[in-house]
Amino acid sequence: MIQKYGKHLAALSMLLASGASVTPVLAEESQPLLDRNRFSIGGGISSNSIDSRKNDEDNELGFQFFGAYDLSGINLMEGVNSSLEFGLMDYGFKRDSTGIWATYTVDALISGKLGWVARAGLDIGDDSGLMVGAGIAYVNDAKSDIRIEYVARDEVDSWQVNYLYHL
Repeated sequence: MIQKYGKHLAALSMLLASGASVTPVLAEESQPLLDRNRFSIGGGISSNSIDSRKNDEDNELGFQFFGAYDLSGINLMEGVNSSLEFGLMDYGFKRDSTGIWATYTVDALISGKLGWVARAGLDIGDDSGLMVGAGIAYVNDAKSDIRIEYVARDEVDSWQVNYLYHL
């Protein structure tokens, strides 16, 4: 697995490490550029349709790992949260297809613990190009969410179930 995903894992690790290690440089009173308490990590599985005709033979089961950074200072509306998410995805086991992605994500509660999530960004890899998605989220507690999303890319459309843990 390390050989197959080596370059993608190295790039993702460098992004995570650089964000987590940013510290103030000027004075003791200055604030760090990135706050460790705003990071989240997650992972999930996906049912990927490789072909727009949606033949069952073209569907593959895949997985992904990702990180997120809360952008609470850039919220669009009251009650709407925003974040940057970036990750590594394997589109399926039948063919060698992986990629890294980054999206701007917004979410909010609808009622109680049920919410919505939407995203737009770029996929870089076997399905390079734009990606957009939307879905629902269930807030387990202050530290974790479960999301069910539909994500569309240039060639691959996915139904995803992801778990997100807030550090």
